[in-house]
This record gives sequence, structure tokens and C-alpha cells, in this order.
Amino acid sequence: MAGTDLGGIIGGQNPIHFNSGNPLPLFLVQAAVIIIICRLLQYPLSYLRQPRVIAEVIGGILLGPTALGRIPSFSDNLFPKESLPFINLVANFGLVFFLFLVGLELDPAMLIKSARRTLGISLAGMALPFGAGVGVSYALYWQLDESYHTKGFGGFLLFCGIAMSITAFPVLARILSELSLLKTHVGSITISAAAVDDAVSWCLLALVIAIINAGAPINTVYILLVGIGYVLFLILVVRPLFVRYFLKRFYNPEIGPSQLVVTAVTLMVFVSAFFTDALGIHAIFGGFVIGVIMPHEGGFAVKLTEKIEDMITIIFLPLYFALSGLNTEIGLLNDGKAWGMVVLVIVVAIGGKVIGCTSVAKLSGMTWREAATVGFLMNCKGLVELIVLNLGLQAGVIDRKVFAILVLMALVTTFITTPIVMALYPPRYWRTVKGITRANSRAASPTGTISGAVNNELLVCLSRMRQVPAIMQLMRVLAPRRRKTTGGIPVVHALRLVELGQRESAVMRGQEVNEIIRHDPVSNVLRAFGQLSGITVDAAMTVSDMPGYPNAVADHAMDIDAGLVVVPWT
Repeated sequence: MAGTDLGGIIGGQNPIHFNSGNPLPLFLVQAAVIIIICRLLQYPLSYLRQPRVIAEVIGGILLGPTALGRIPSFSDNLFPKESLPFINLVANFGLVFFLFLVGLELDPAMLIKSARRTLGISLAGMALPFGAGVGVSYALYWQLDESYHTKGFGGFLLFCGIAMSITAFPVLARILSELSLLKTHVGSITISAAAVDDAVSWCLLALVIAIINAGAPINTVYILLVGIGYVLFLILVVRPLFVRYFLKRFYNPEIGPSQLVVTAVTLMVFVSAFFTDALGIHAIFGGFVIGVIMPHEGGFAVKLTEKIEDMITIIFLPLYFALSGLNTEIGLLNDGKAWGMVVLVIVVAIGGKVIGCTSVAKLSGMTWREAATVGFLMNCKGLVELIVLNLGLQAGVIDRKVFAILVLMALVTTFITTPIVMALYPPRYWRTVKGITRANSRAASPTGTISGAVNNELLVCLSRMRQVPAIMQLMRVLAPRRRKTTGGIPVVHALRLVELGQRESAVMRGQEVNEIIRHDPVSNVLRAFGQLSGITVDAAMTVSDMPGYPNAVADHAMDIDAGLVVVPWT
């Protein structure tokens, strides 16, 4: 092993020359370049409502052999082949924790609760694309280099089926939040179906990797049995012990996870990732199952995500997806046959997912517009697809040519999601439908609003704690008058406005508002004041970007039939 360079730049040393004994200086430069390129690309793409993963993969492609990598001095100095294993190590370490965050986003209670109404869409959204992927796998198989045929056609067939049937739950949740669709009928159905798809997809991928790594068929059976036993052990033994004896003593919902709690969870991820990797599945599945068993009560999952998400999304994920771009060589698609396969794969991937989900959604009672929106939302593949493709490349199931074809498919299916959904299901349409539904339900209600009656509900909006004292004074003044007018206990509706930032925890808040609002300090202070003043405070929460605040307030005001809305200036 080479020794550490001495003397530094003062001694005439090249600070970015790769040295296996001290790879840190070059790694720091590589990480800085990757993060800067990804952020620069994300800025214009954000105006097109594109997820961050698009910028990260395109950035990697630009830095790789497709573009800048064609300049010999660029690759040899900034991304020499000897340095890529170090990037890969750090990126995969971050990927284990990212899959832990993906598991945290999946609430098993929500999956069980919503499985009945979304099971048809989930199954159709996986079965038809899986079958289409199996069909197209035969054509793709002959695009592989002959050396890859030693793995057999069976594993490749299953891998292609999974690659076609995946829905990226984290990216889809972000898109629905940014388009304010989470609380709509279409949004709630889609997010539930995508959660089921995501969980099933990871299980199927674990199965494929076990088959590929097992060698003998009997070994596959043993791996699966041990894997199932391990998951049951986590659910039936580890989770109850963690919740009843550890969190009960060391977790305070008002403060959030302590360092001890975060340390314990981190060690659980390490041990689980090591075990699944040693078992022959992959380390990321260990992180994923630990995330799934984490409790969501008391906002624990959201607050734990807030503790660890920044380092993962700022540093580790850009490195991982940029590494995908570095492995993507578009130049390998150098003939009409290869580009024909690109078109075929894209058409099959989109057609299978959209037709399957749209058909079942229509049969469940949705309009064609709503059903088609569900279909195109479920077609979003995003970062989950890219993770799957990288695992296939590392396992030797696919070569770099097929990898490039499937990466282009993932980019196209993700890129088209937001524009098509905005065209199919614009705000003016779903707000009109929501208004008609609201009016019909009130007309059908025996206590519905009488025509010409004065709306008597008060709605106050809060976005931060410093607004609470002013709202308290207003409640103190208005409460006696409202008590005389209504003849009962006055009710004040409080809408907590939470800004949707770039963090995944903000998206999770949007999905778990009913649990989060119970422990929200701003809402709790207002509730406590209401109890002391003889006023009932009905608190609700909405997560939206700041330009979407007016629409969020207007929607909630119409939902409760508010006659007066108070919005603080600061």
C-alpha cells in the first residue's frame, strides 16, 4: 500500500493525486464536485417540478464516460478507476440508511388499513408490468454480453419483471405533497397503493438476489426461510421490547429522540444490515426492515427522520446516484437496434403500469380522468428503480449496456409524471369536484346548511409559536359573543400551517398529520388555553409550500363552512 504523501502542496505534491494510503483529499474534491453539479442542475429542474434524483443522475451521467469522462485528463485526475471503490463504499453506507428512511415512511398500520381498498390497484400495478417485463426480458437478454449468460435466464427474467413493476414511494409522496394532492381522493388511493407496491417490490427483489447469490436451489430455500424467520423475530420480539421497555423510558414525544435512542437505532441498523448481507440478500434490506418496525406513535418516525435525514440527502444520496451516472455509458447504445430497445422498454414500462392501474381504478368507480391520473402517478419509478438497477449491475445480472437502457427508462418515466399529472388533474378540476362533493354531502345531510343562513364557524391560522398570544387575545374577545350567539360552547377551528421544505420529514408530516397534530406544541398551547377559557379548539394541520398556503386555508375554510378566517401577518 502506498504511503501517505508528505509535504503537501508546499512540498510540491499534487493534492488530488490518488493515494490508496490517504484517499481522503481526492474524495473530498469528488464529493464537492458531485454535490455542486447536482445542486446546479436541480435549480432549473425544480421549475419543472422534477424530483432531485433526476438532477443527481444527470449530473453523474455528465461526469461519467458519456460526457466529461471522454476527456482523458478529466477522468484520470478527478475520477480515476482506483478511487471509485471508495466512493462506492461511502455511497452504499449511506444507501443502507436511506433504505432505513424508506422503511420509516412505510407505516404497517396504514398498509393494513388501506390494503382492502387499494389491493386491486396494487396487484394490477405489479402483475401487468411484471408480465410485460418478463415478455421484454427475452429481447433484452440477447443485448447482454455473452459472459453474463452464465447467470442464467431465470434470474434475469425475474429482475426485468421487478424493474418494470416498481413504483417509487418516496418520490411519489414528494410529488403528491408538492401538487397538494395528498388529501384528495386520487392522492389517498395512490399513496396507499404505492406503499403496498413498494413493500412487495423490496420483498421480491430480496428473493431475486437470494436466488442469484445462492448458487444451488436448496441454498435459496434456506436463505428465504432464515430471512422470513429473521423478519418475524424483528416483528414479534425486537419491536415489542424496543417500544415497551426502551422507548417508554427514554423517548419523550415533546422533545424528540435523545442521543441514546438515536444511538440504539443506529446500532440496530448496523447489526441488521450485517446479518442480511452475511445471509446473502443485501445489506440494504437489513436497514429497510429496521425502518419498517419502527413505531409511528407519538411522531417517533418523523422525529427520528429529522435527526438523520440531512447528511443522507445532502451527501450520501448524491454520491450514490452520481455513481449510477458514472456507470451509465450512453455511448454503448451505438446502433438503431439498441435505441429501438430503449423505446420498446419505455413503452412497455409505461403501458403496463398505466393500463393496469387505470383499468382497475376505473372499475372501482373513478372517472377516466381520475383513473388515468392514478395510472401515471403509479408509473413514477424514480430513485427506487435506480437502486434496483445498481443492485442488478453489482450482482452481475445485467451489463453496462442493459443498465444504460434501463436507466434511461427510469429517467423518462420519472420525468413525465409531474407534467402529465398536472395536465390530467389540474387544481381547478379537483377543487371543482371537491366543491361539488361537499355541496352534495351538505344537501343530503338532515342538518345541512339552510340557504341564506350565516356561516358561524371561526377559523384561525397559525404557522409559528409567536402568533399564539395574539390568537389567544382574539379568542378571549370573541368567545363571549359567540356563546351568546350560538347558545353553547364556542368552537374555534385552528389550522396549523407547516411549510413543505426539501426534507423528507416534511413529506412524512403531510402523511401523518393526525398523529403529528396530537403532539404539536403550537396546537397544544392553544388547546390548553381553550380548556381554561371554556372554548373548544378543533386543531388541524396542513403541509404545503408557502405559495400554496392561500389555497390550503381556502380549502379548509370551505370544509368547515367558516364564516370568519383570521390569518396573522407574521
